[in-house]
Amino acid sequence: MAWHLGFLVSWLVVFSSGFTEATTTRRMDDFISAVERTEAENPGLQMLDVVKGLRESERKRLDVVVNEGFEEFVHVYAVCPNIITRSQWGAAAFIGSPSYLSLPVPYLFIHHTYQPSKPCTTFEQCASEMRSMQRYHQQTNGWSDIGYSFVAGSDGNLYEGRGWNWVGAHTYGYNSRGYGVSFIGDYTSTLPVTSAMNMVRYDFTSCAVNGGRLSSSYSLYGHRQATSTDCPGNAFYRQIQTWERYQSYLP
Repeated sequence: MAWHLGFLVSWLVVFSSGFTEATTTRRMDDFISAVERTEAENPGLQMLDVVKGLRESERKRLDVVVNEGFEEFVHVYAVCPNIITRSQWGAAAFIGSPSYLSLPVPYLFIHHTYQPSKPCTTFEQCASEMRSMQRYHQQTNGWSDIGYSFVAGSDGNLYEGRGWNWVGAHTYGYNSRGYGVSFIGDYTSTLPVTSAMNMVRYDFTSCAVNGGRLSSSYSLYGHRQATSTDCPGNAFYRQIQTWERYQSYLP
């Protein structure tokens, strides 16, 4: 392994030491594999050339965070789930002026979309469902944007809704105090795929806490605990009651 890959790995280890082992190992392995692949195909490349040789999607992820420093890059690549940005799924513009969240927020609310009722299993399907939900929320509900903070697909991706910084429209009375993460599908009698649940349960929460966006002492709830609704579905609600930080009482 070339010296510059070893240097990158050593910094990955230092900065990811506080993250969950399974999450860190998987994301770190992805990054190392990408660099090793480029080095193997092009021996003798300098570090800048290695970066240039990464696949386009990998290079774009690096470009997004490079101005925020190497520590932020490690946090995003080694810890966070793969987040599909609004521009990537083809979001329409926000209507009006969004309001800032005061970070870190203390609550995380779990939803299911109910409609669409079927899980999406490819990027194309999930992106289409995101656009459909945004149109419904804006044109039928009269909201400024899609209501959820983030949406989990069954394709291995987390889709940016209102995102990290903006107040959503997902949980009445708590929109300014928490994130709302929804799973595409109807989970009244079935569960989301395990990979999607683990992405939110472990990767998203680690990413949010270590990024200073979700309180380290956050509480997790189902949408039904805040209002009269069956969301996130009976089967899924029973499941999230076993998750870390689930609380039966919502103040």
